[in-house]
Amino acid sequence: MMKVVLFLLGAFIGLVGGAALLAYAYQAAGLYPPDDATIKFIARERGWLKEEE
Repeated sequence: MMKVVLFLLGAFIGLVGGAALLAYAYQAAGLYPPDDATIKFIARERGWLKEEE
C-alpha cells in the first residue's frame, strides 16, 4: 500500500514539475501568446484602437 501512495505522490510531483518546466521553457523562448494588455498596447501604438472617452 505504501508503494502505491509513494508512486502516486511521485507521479503528481513529476507532472507538476514537468508542467512548470515546460511553461518556463515556453516563456523563455517567447512562445507564449501575448496577454490582453499587450495586444491593446500594440493596437494603440499602431493606431488600430480608438480610445473611448
